[in-house]
Amino acid sequence: MKFQRKWVAPALALLTALALTACGEQRTGTLKIGVKADVANFGLYDEESGRYSGMEIDLAQQLCEDLGYGNIDFVSVASAEREEALDSGRVDMIIATFTITPERREKYHISPVYYTDSVAVMVEDSSLIAGIEGLRDCRIGVMKGTSHAGLLAAHLAERGIIEPFNSGSFEAASFDGGVTFAEYDSYQQISDALESGEVDAFTADWSILSGFRGDGRTILSETFSTQEYGVFTRKNSPLAGLIDEAVENRLADGTVDALKMKWGN
Repeated sequence: MKFQRKWVAPALALLTALALTACGEQRTGTLKIGVKADVANFGLYDEESGRYSGMEIDLAQQLCEDLGYGNIDFVSVASAEREEALDSGRVDMIIATFTITPERREKYHISPVYYTDSVAVMVEDSSLIAGIEGLRDCRIGVMKGTSHAGLLAAHLAERGIIEPFNSGSFEAASFDGGVTFAEYDSYQQISDALESGEVDAFTADWSILSGFRGDGRTILSETFSTQEYGVFTRKNSPLAGLIDEAVENRLADGTVDALKMKWGN
Protein backbone atom coordinates (compact mmCIF):
# COMPACT_ATOMS: atom_id res chain seq x y z
CA MET A 1 0.00 0.00 0.00
CA LYS A 2 2.84 2.42 0.79
CA PHE A 3 4.31 1.74 -2.64
CA GLN A 4 1.02 2.59 -4.33
CA ARG A 5 0.71 5.91 -2.51
CA LYS A 6 4.19 6.95 -3.67
CA TRP A 7 3.28 6.79 -7.33
CA VAL A 8 -0.47 7.44 -7.39
CA ALA A 9 -0.17 11.11 -6.32
CA PRO A 10 2.47 11.98 -8.98
CA ALA A 11 0.50 10.05 -11.57
CA LEU A 12 -2.62 12.06 -10.79
CA ALA A 13 -0.68 15.29 -11.00
CA LEU A 14 0.67 14.31 -14.39
CA LEU A 15 -2.77 13.33 -15.65
CA THR A 16 -4.19 16.62 -14.45
CA ALA A 17 -1.45 18.56 -16.24
CA LEU A 18 -2.16 16.72 -19.48
CA ALA A 19 -5.95 17.10 -19.36
CA LEU A 20 -7.42 19.74 -21.66
CA THR A 21 -9.66 22.44 -20.25
CA ALA A 22 -13.09 22.07 -21.87
CA CYS A 23 -13.34 24.44 -24.84
CA GLY A 24 -10.07 26.04 -23.70
CA GLU A 25 -11.95 28.65 -21.65
CA GLN A 26 -11.31 30.09 -18.21
CA ARG A 27 -14.69 30.66 -16.60
CA THR A 28 -15.64 33.17 -13.94
CA GLY A 29 -17.93 32.53 -11.02
CA THR A 30 -18.26 29.56 -8.71
CA LEU A 31 -19.39 26.07 -9.66
CA LYS A 32 -21.74 24.64 -7.03
CA ILE A 33 -21.44 20.88 -6.72
CA GLY A 34 -23.67 18.59 -4.67
CA VAL A 35 -21.61 15.92 -2.90
CA LYS A 36 -22.02 13.39 -0.13
CA ALA A 37 -20.75 14.30 3.32
CA ASP A 38 -21.10 10.92 5.05
CA VAL A 39 -19.73 8.29 2.65
CA ALA A 40 -16.15 7.31 3.41
CA ASN A 41 -13.88 7.11 0.34
CA PHE A 42 -16.43 8.92 -1.85
CA GLY A 43 -17.56 12.10 -0.11
CA LEU A 44 -16.85 12.72 3.57
CA TYR A 45 -16.90 16.05 5.42
CA ASP A 46 -14.55 16.60 8.35
CA GLU A 47 -15.99 19.20 10.72
CA GLU A 48 -12.67 19.86 12.42
CA SER A 49 -10.82 20.78 9.22
CA GLY A 50 -13.85 21.97 7.27
CA ARG A 51 -12.73 19.87 4.30
CA TYR A 52 -14.30 17.23 2.10
CA SER A 53 -12.41 14.15 0.97
CA GLY A 54 -13.02 11.11 -1.20
CA MET A 55 -12.92 9.84 -4.75
CA GLU A 56 -15.90 11.90 -5.89
CA ILE A 57 -14.46 15.03 -4.30
CA ASP A 58 -11.18 14.55 -6.19
CA LEU A 59 -13.01 13.79 -9.43
CA ALA A 60 -15.23 16.85 -9.01
CA GLN A 61 -12.16 19.04 -8.56
CA GLN A 62 -10.59 17.61 -11.70
CA LEU A 63 -13.79 18.14 -13.70
CA CYS A 64 -14.00 21.74 -12.49
CA GLU A 65 -10.48 22.32 -13.71
CA ASP A 66 -11.41 20.78 -17.06
CA LEU A 67 -14.42 23.10 -17.28
CA GLY A 68 -12.25 26.12 -16.55
CA TYR A 69 -13.66 27.03 -13.13
CA GLY A 70 -11.26 28.21 -10.46
CA ASN A 71 -13.82 28.39 -7.65
CA ILE A 72 -15.77 25.42 -6.29
CA ASP A 73 -18.51 25.40 -3.66
CA PHE A 74 -19.18 21.91 -2.31
CA VAL A 75 -22.75 21.53 -1.05
CA SER A 76 -23.62 18.55 1.17
CA VAL A 77 -26.67 16.70 -0.17
CA ALA A 78 -28.39 13.76 1.48
CA SER A 79 -29.74 11.07 -0.84
CA ALA A 80 -33.34 12.21 -0.37
CA GLU A 81 -32.59 15.82 -1.35
CA ARG A 82 -30.37 15.36 -4.41
CA GLU A 83 -33.14 15.92 -6.95
CA GLU A 84 -34.50 18.95 -5.09
CA ALA A 85 -31.02 20.47 -4.97
CA LEU A 86 -30.77 20.23 -8.77
CA ASP A 87 -34.36 21.25 -9.48
CA SER A 88 -34.13 24.36 -7.30
CA GLY A 89 -30.78 25.46 -8.72
CA ARG A 90 -29.10 25.14 -5.34
CA VAL A 91 -26.35 23.20 -7.14
CA ASP A 92 -25.15 23.17 -10.75
CA MET A 93 -24.23 19.49 -10.80
CA ILE A 94 -24.30 16.49 -8.49
CA ILE A 95 -21.62 13.85 -8.04
CA ALA A 96 -22.82 11.98 -4.98
CA THR A 97 -23.09 8.18 -5.42
CA PHE A 98 -26.10 9.03 -7.61
CA THR A 99 -27.33 5.88 -9.35
CA ILE A 100 -28.50 6.07 -12.96
CA THR A 101 -32.06 4.83 -13.54
CA PRO A 102 -34.43 5.12 -16.53
CA GLU A 103 -36.69 7.44 -14.50
CA ARG A 104 -33.79 9.74 -13.64
CA ARG A 105 -32.62 9.80 -17.27
CA GLU A 106 -36.01 11.21 -18.22
CA LYS A 107 -35.63 14.07 -15.73
CA TYR A 108 -31.92 14.90 -15.84
CA HIS A 109 -28.88 14.94 -18.07
CA ILE A 110 -26.45 12.24 -16.89
CA SER A 111 -22.79 11.88 -17.79
CA PRO A 112 -21.06 8.67 -18.86
CA VAL A 113 -20.74 6.15 -16.01
CA TYR A 114 -17.67 6.75 -13.84
CA TYR A 115 -18.27 4.02 -11.23
CA THR A 116 -20.11 0.69 -11.17
CA ASP A 117 -21.22 -1.03 -7.99
CA SER A 118 -23.87 -3.44 -6.68
CA VAL A 119 -26.21 -3.58 -3.70
CA ALA A 120 -25.19 -5.59 -0.64
CA VAL A 121 -26.18 -6.19 2.98
CA MET A 122 -24.11 -5.79 6.13
CA VAL A 123 -24.82 -7.43 9.48
CA GLU A 124 -23.31 -7.66 12.93
CA ASP A 125 -21.53 -11.01 13.37
CA SER A 126 -23.41 -11.47 16.65
CA SER A 127 -26.65 -11.72 14.66
CA LEU A 128 -25.47 -15.08 13.26
CA ILE A 129 -26.95 -14.10 9.88
CA ALA A 130 -24.66 -15.85 7.43
CA GLY A 131 -26.45 -15.23 4.14
CA ILE A 132 -29.29 -13.44 2.38
CA GLU A 133 -31.71 -16.21 3.34
CA GLY A 134 -31.23 -15.26 7.00
CA LEU A 135 -32.92 -11.90 6.45
CA ARG A 136 -36.42 -13.39 6.63
CA ASP A 137 -38.43 -11.57 9.37
CA CYS A 138 -35.62 -9.06 9.88
CA ARG A 139 -35.82 -5.26 10.14
CA ILE A 140 -33.43 -3.62 7.70
CA GLY A 141 -32.03 -0.10 7.76
CA VAL A 142 -32.07 1.91 4.53
CA MET A 143 -31.32 5.46 3.47
CA LYS A 144 -34.25 7.72 2.60
CA GLY A 145 -34.36 8.68 -1.06
CA THR A 146 -32.65 5.54 -2.32
CA SER A 147 -34.01 2.47 -4.11
CA HIS A 148 -32.16 -0.01 -1.89
CA ALA A 149 -35.21 -1.22 0.05
CA GLY A 150 -37.19 -2.04 -3.08
CA LEU A 151 -34.21 -3.68 -4.75
CA LEU A 152 -33.53 -5.88 -1.73
CA ALA A 153 -37.18 -6.86 -1.35
CA ALA A 154 -37.36 -7.75 -5.07
CA HIS A 155 -34.19 -9.85 -4.77
CA LEU A 156 -35.52 -11.68 -1.71
CA ALA A 157 -38.79 -12.40 -3.54
CA GLU A 158 -36.90 -13.63 -6.60
CA ARG A 159 -34.89 -15.98 -4.37
CA GLY A 160 -38.12 -17.27 -2.74
CA ILE A 161 -37.12 -15.96 0.68
CA ILE A 162 -40.23 -13.74 0.89
CA GLU A 163 -43.51 -13.84 -1.01
CA PRO A 164 -43.85 -12.03 -4.37
CA PHE A 165 -45.30 -8.51 -4.12
CA ASN A 166 -46.45 -5.65 -6.33
CA SER A 167 -43.29 -3.65 -6.91
CA GLY A 168 -45.29 -0.82 -8.46
CA SER A 169 -46.86 0.05 -5.12
CA PHE A 170 -43.80 -0.68 -2.96
CA GLU A 171 -43.08 1.75 -0.13
CA ALA A 172 -40.26 0.99 2.27
CA ALA A 173 -41.89 2.56 5.33
CA SER A 174 -45.05 0.47 5.09
CA PHE A 175 -43.77 -2.77 3.56
CA ASP A 176 -44.40 -5.86 5.69
CA GLY A 177 -44.00 -8.83 3.42
CA GLY A 178 -41.47 -11.04 5.19
CA VAL A 179 -39.06 -8.21 6.02
CA THR A 180 -39.57 -4.64 7.23
CA PHE A 181 -37.54 -1.51 6.64
CA ALA A 182 -36.53 1.47 8.76
CA GLU A 183 -35.59 4.63 6.86
CA TYR A 184 -32.89 7.02 8.06
CA ASP A 185 -31.52 10.43 7.04
CA SER A 186 -27.85 9.40 6.99
CA TYR A 187 -25.73 6.30 6.60
CA GLN A 188 -24.13 6.99 9.97
CA GLN A 189 -27.57 6.77 11.58
CA ILE A 190 -28.12 3.36 9.99
CA SER A 191 -24.71 2.20 11.18
CA ASP A 192 -25.54 3.33 14.71
CA ALA A 193 -28.93 1.59 14.53
CA LEU A 194 -27.23 -1.63 13.44
CA GLU A 195 -24.80 -1.42 16.34
CA SER A 196 -27.57 -0.80 18.88
CA GLY A 197 -29.78 -3.58 17.54
CA GLU A 198 -32.48 -1.20 16.34
CA VAL A 199 -32.16 -2.89 12.95
CA ASP A 200 -30.89 -6.36 12.06
CA ALA A 201 -29.15 -5.43 8.83
CA PHE A 202 -27.97 -2.45 6.75
CA THR A 203 -28.42 -2.40 2.97
CA ALA A 204 -26.72 -0.02 0.53
CA ASP A 205 -24.23 -0.12 -2.32
CA TRP A 206 -21.26 -2.33 -1.48
CA SER A 207 -18.82 0.58 -1.68
CA ILE A 208 -20.88 2.57 0.81
CA LEU A 209 -21.12 -0.33 3.24
CA SER A 210 -17.36 -0.86 3.06
CA GLY A 211 -16.85 2.50 4.77
CA PHE A 212 -18.80 1.27 7.80
CA ARG A 213 -17.33 -2.21 7.98
CA GLY A 214 -15.18 -3.06 10.98
CA ASP A 215 -14.46 -5.69 13.58
CA GLY A 216 -17.57 -7.69 14.37
CA ARG A 217 -19.32 -6.81 11.09
CA THR A 218 -19.65 -8.66 7.80
CA ILE A 219 -20.86 -7.70 4.35
CA LEU A 220 -22.76 -10.73 3.08
CA SER A 221 -21.16 -12.26 0.01
CA GLU A 222 -24.30 -12.23 -2.16
CA THR A 223 -24.67 -8.96 -4.07
CA PHE A 224 -27.34 -7.95 -6.56
CA SER A 225 -28.64 -5.12 -8.78
CA THR A 226 -25.83 -3.35 -10.63
CA GLN A 227 -25.57 0.34 -9.69
CA GLU A 228 -23.95 2.83 -12.07
CA TYR A 229 -22.94 6.32 -10.90
CA GLY A 230 -22.99 9.39 -13.12
CA VAL A 231 -22.69 13.16 -12.84
CA PHE A 232 -26.17 14.73 -12.90
CA THR A 233 -27.10 18.16 -14.30
CA ARG A 234 -30.39 19.74 -15.31
CA LYS A 235 -31.59 18.90 -18.83
CA ASN A 236 -31.10 22.47 -20.06
CA SER A 237 -27.72 23.02 -18.38
CA PRO A 238 -25.09 24.51 -20.72
CA LEU A 239 -22.54 22.49 -18.74
CA ALA A 240 -24.05 19.10 -19.60
CA GLY A 241 -22.16 18.43 -22.82
CA LEU A 242 -18.92 19.80 -21.41
CA ILE A 243 -19.19 17.54 -18.38
CA ASP A 244 -19.80 14.53 -20.65
CA GLU A 245 -16.62 15.32 -22.56
CA ALA A 246 -14.62 15.90 -19.38
CA VAL A 247 -15.78 12.62 -17.81
CA GLU A 248 -14.98 10.72 -21.02
CA ASN A 249 -11.49 12.25 -21.07
CA ARG A 250 -10.86 11.36 -17.42
CA LEU A 251 -11.99 7.80 -18.04
CA ALA A 252 -9.79 7.49 -21.13
CA ASP A 253 -6.62 8.97 -19.61
CA GLY A 254 -6.70 6.74 -16.51
CA THR A 255 -7.61 9.43 -13.99
CA VAL A 256 -10.73 7.63 -12.77
CA ASP A 257 -8.89 4.30 -12.35
CA ALA A 258 -6.12 6.07 -10.43
CA LEU A 259 -8.68 7.67 -8.11
CA LYS A 260 -10.33 4.31 -7.49
CA MET A 261 -6.96 2.89 -6.51
CA LYS A 262 -6.11 5.90 -4.34
CA TRP A 263 -9.33 5.59 -2.34
CA GLY A 264 -9.53 1.79 -2.36
CA ASN A 265 -12.86 1.77 -4.22
